[in-house]
Amino acid sequence: MSPPTLPAFPYPVQQGRCTVLDMSRHVTIRLDEDFHERLKARAAALGTTVTALITEVTERELDEDRKDFLSGIEEFADHWGYFQERFGN
Repeated sequence: MSPPTLPAFPYPVQQGRCTVLDMSRHVTIRLDEDFHERLKARAAALGTTVTALITEVTERELDEDRKDFLSGIEEFADHWGYFQERFGN
């Protein structure tokens, strides 16, 4: 007789203080006190956590589509004078 199989649990499982959604890595960084206080204040003002804020900013920095978009803006800015001259305000 085979052991019973448990059905997949579709919701996050609480384990201690951590919500397990997917496997993730812990990263330790060192911040000076002033920077950490500023980071906590910004996260609180945005209604999020320090971890979520750092994750969001890091993901945004690594987003290749965003980099392509920003480089397109720079190219457009280089030709802004011509655009205004040709098409007006």
